[in-house]
Amino acid sequence: MKSEWSYSHGFGQSQYHVVLVPYKRSKMFGRADIRMQLADIFVAIAERYKFKLKAWEIVKDHVHLFISIRPSQCISDVIQYLKGGSSFELRRVFPELEAYHRHRLWSKGKFYRPIGEVNEETIKHYIEDTQTQHHPKTRIHSAWLMKESPTKEAPQRTLASFAN
Repeated sequence: MKSEWSYSHGFGQSQYHVVLVPYKRSKMFGRADIRMQLADIFVAIAERYKFKLKAWEIVKDHVHLFISIRPSQCISDVIQYLKGGSSFELRRVFPELEAYHRHRLWSKGKFYRPIGEVNEETIKHYIEDTQTQHHPKTRIHSAWLMKESPTKEAPQRTLASFAN
């Protein structure tokens, strides 16, 4: 495994596909100078907050980012850094962006999806099949987690029964 995944008290990787959309999906990134400045701002934010910006695509009305964050970082915080920092800096460099909306550059929502190197079947295979070789006698099969526990049904009560 790569050493870039190793941290002081952990070893792991968190990668995300993030989509950011301007307020009311305005086409403010149609100009090449704004797109280039936004890309530079994103790179500076990534360096400041110590996460990796692996790829990005800035189109007229939205932005796609591929980021890798430390296990101790929260994806919501990283998105907040990206949106807040870029809004502040873009408005400082391009005052004409005030015409799109006075108080906000980005929409309130966010889209992110984790990206992994392995799929669900690979993880299941690793846990269920390969771990028996390492711990054959102490292993508890995970199928008990999938069984539905019997539910106790309470008798249906009416509003009148509470009055008594």
